[in-house]
Amino acid sequence: MTDPGAAAAAVATAHRAHWSTVLAATVALTRDLDLAEDSVQEAYAQALETWERSGVPENPAGWLTTAARRRALDVMRRAQTLQRKLPLLVWDGAGDGVEDEDEDGDEDEHPGHRRIEDESVPVVLDERLRLIFLAAHPALAPTSRIVLTLRLVGGLSTEQIAAAFLVQTSTMAARLTRAKKRIRLSRIPCRVPPAEELEARLVDVLDVLSVLLATGSDSEEPPPEAAPEGTPESAQEPPDARTAVLDTVVHTLEVLVDLLPAQTEPRGLLAQALLLRARASTRTDDRGRPVALAEQDRTQWDRSLIDRADRVVVGALAQGGRGPYLLQGAIAACVAVPTRHEDIDWREVVELYDILLAHWPTAIVQLARVVAISEADGAAVALADLEPLAAELDAHRPFHVIRGELLSRLGEHDRAVPAFRTALQRPGGEGESELLRELLRTS
Repeated sequence: MTDPGAAAAAVATAHRAHWSTVLAATVALTRDLDLAEDSVQEAYAQALETWERSGVPENPAGWLTTAARRRALDVMRRAQTLQRKLPLLVWDGAGDGVEDEDEDGDEDEHPGHRRIEDESVPVVLDERLRLIFLAAHPALAPTSRIVLTLRLVGGLSTEQIAAAFLVQTSTMAARLTRAKKRIRLSRIPCRVPPAEELEARLVDVLDVLSVLLATGSDSEEPPPEAAPEGTPESAQEPPDARTAVLDTVVHTLEVLVDLLPAQTEPRGLLAQALLLRARASTRTDDRGRPVALAEQDRTQWDRSLIDRADRVVVGALAQGGRGPYLLQGAIAACVAVPTRHEDIDWREVVELYDILLAHWPTAIVQLARVVAISEADGAAVALADLEPLAAELDAHRPFHVIRGELLSRLGEHDRAVPAFRTALQRPGGEGESELLRELLRTS
């Protein structure tokens, strides 16, 4: 008999580590997302009871996969005739699935299935890639890609996803249902893209994860009218929802890095995620207001995460990677690795932004470069680079905040105050708004 608390903790750990593995292996059998999800959920519920009574197995993922697939097979046997009439998930572009089972429902006979004899046999991990690419398929709407990634890959409950999007659980359940229905009816295949498509499809996945990373890690997100398409409708979600989203991003990126070692872009985004985690405790004060980078206490940063992120970036650059996500990871590492703010090599940061602009020549990247220029060459040079962005970024609060700060550094307080007032009128987080109001009161 295992202590109930220990058994529950083991199940929770297995859920975080193995949900996507178990679901992918079960979907390979059912080709039906709903049946696979139900079966996996029941397997975890069964684990709570069985592990408390019989102990935690040596290979929890194998145990859970066996339990989920057996439960799915039972359901498929009972409803085999009906199942043949339903649209099933396209698996590697092959024909539909249950009718390929023999009359006894032997999963070993199904093409492409890897049977797990018992919990001592390791689970094959590459099936997770199918789910990752399915959830972020370009045929799906941006919001659908985000919620499916959280559900299928991260294993977040409908309630958790609803909390992250600040909508009712019933609303989110309907969104998930529509997204899965679109997959079935559009015959979107659950497969790893062929080599000639892999790079473009990987960008789709990383774009989804990048939006989720911003949602899960930023202290305050802009409200929906200022957010990119597909971003959750607010970012002031409960901390547990925010943490669950960030955990999903990190875990998914770790899977991509592990299973696609030749690809360097996932490493860049993983480095960004690790660095955001490393300094999470210092990015806001005890009132929830953002703390400027120069004022953050670097002694409170997690140096082990920073060192890991730095190794990830250096290794990817040594491998020849120069893509935009890796460049952003390199920029983040340049800023985070020094133990003192004064030791940051801002000239190197500017050079990295110049390379990034060749990939993404956007006003947002130019704005970030302006911040680096202000540190490397001074406020006057930075302000000259900032002004041409005014028309395009007028609705963007950070533009006006940066403009006000640069004018303040130049001693032009009469021009800085209107810039801060304009910033306060633009959409943004309440903590930042409080900071701006306080600044205006003291100006």
